[in-house]
Amino acid sequence: MSPRNDTDLTIGALARAQHGPVAHRQLLALGLSHEQIAYRLRVGRLLRRHPSVYLVGHEVLTREGRWMAAVLACGDGAALSHFDAAAHHDLMATRGSRIHVTRPSTSGRAPDPRRIALHRVGTLRTWERTTVDGIPTTTVARTLLDLARRVHPTTLEDVIQRAIRLHRFDLVEVRRCLQEHPRQPGAPKLRRLLEALAERDAAHLRSDLERRFLALCDDHGLPRPAANARIEGFEVDFLWPTRKVVAELDGYAHHASRTAFERDRERDQRLAVAGYTVVRVTHQQMTRTPVEVADRLRRLLT
Repeated sequence: MSPRNDTDLTIGALARAQHGPVAHRQLLALGLSHEQIAYRLRVGRLLRRHPSVYLVGHEVLTREGRWMAAVLACGDGAALSHFDAAAHHDLMATRGSRIHVTRPSTSGRAPDPRRIALHRVGTLRTWERTTVDGIPTTTVARTLLDLARRVHPTTLEDVIQRAIRLHRFDLVEVRRCLQEHPRQPGAPKLRRLLEALAERDAAHLRSDLERRFLALCDDHGLPRPAANARIEGFEVDFLWPTRKVVAELDGYAHHASRTAFERDRERDQRLAVAGYTVVRVTHQQMTRTPVEVADRLRRLLT
């Protein structure tokens, strides 16, 4: 097989791994020269999608391929963001014809303004980016912050509620984004919404978690604990008194404020000093890994 064919096979494999597109800089990294890339464009082996982003052999792209091409066009460090990131996380439908991409740079030209809505930011931390199905994408937490300035509070609430149902909402990460970007437009709106949701839904979410936890104990043959017991001056969610084991349930609203977060940590430490083992159980753990949760509790109790 000729070196040319070997190279084309390598390009094809790279394109398939990226939903179809390849970037000019990636082809250079494979060892191609500018002249070799230009030749492939002339003969139709490569087709231009954006400046410095090409398709291999055909112009048909899936939605994921269009997203990937837009991210590649915006350079290193870029990530799918805003409405498109929310759609990629399955939280809402996309809006508009242009693809939203965020790049950690306040300078430079947009590569393709007709197709890409480029958002330049001074800071996009590594923990605010993730990879979903091979496409660099802002995290759910960062996506919520970006959406907050652009959607109505009721729409933002719907997105948050869907993220909770899909177990993709991480309140700690959202608060980390708010702390990192306190002056970003939309941050006050998101902060107010989180507080309102916590106050409104705390009781409902709490009772649902408690029912799930008791059902988990019954399903796995664990002794039923005492609910809402008081020890050492604190009320705890569940207690096995003879074993001095405490189970605390952590739901969405549980750490709705920094004060509550700090208070719970202080309580855990004081109970530990008094000889109690405190286990925190989340909704996601009870839903996704109930056997592991039950096994850990059984080991503590026996």
